[in-house]
Amino acid sequence: MKTIDLKKYYRKPELYGESNLVLVTDEVADVLEQSLRDEKSFYMRRLRAKAIYSLEYGNGIENYVIFHEESPEEIYERRLTMQQLNEALAKLPIKQGQHIYAYYFLGKSCKEIALAEHISPRTVQISLQRGLKRLGKMLKKLF
Repeated sequence: MKTIDLKKYYRKPELYGESNLVLVTDEVADVLEQSLRDEKSFYMRRLRAKAIYSLEYGNGIENYVIFHEESPEEIYERRLTMQQLNEALAKLPIKQGQHIYAYYFLGKSCKEIALAEHISPRTVQISLQRGLKRLGKMLKKLF
């Protein structure tokens, strides 16, 4: 049995403004300690990734994400961009185009692509790098 301070686990001052010691089993104390470590770890990961925005922030981002309708110009521009991208992909060597399509559009990993084609993952990575380089050159000519 361990004695814990509820103030440490419940940070709302209206609940426990002063120290409130409670006797709990070892398992409960371990779970509470682990939850504190997990919470701190999540906070640090979020801070390092600069992911500190919330949809409840109140600056209208939630409404924009949910209710934003694209204008006809945005729809046309998106279609035109996709058409140009597909044309550029078609001009790449077949394997590079297939690898880029599988990786970026289908969301497959290099390992999955390599297993399907019976090649090494490094070969897929090199193919992706070279294909993206060529694709970049082709798209720079268009713009």
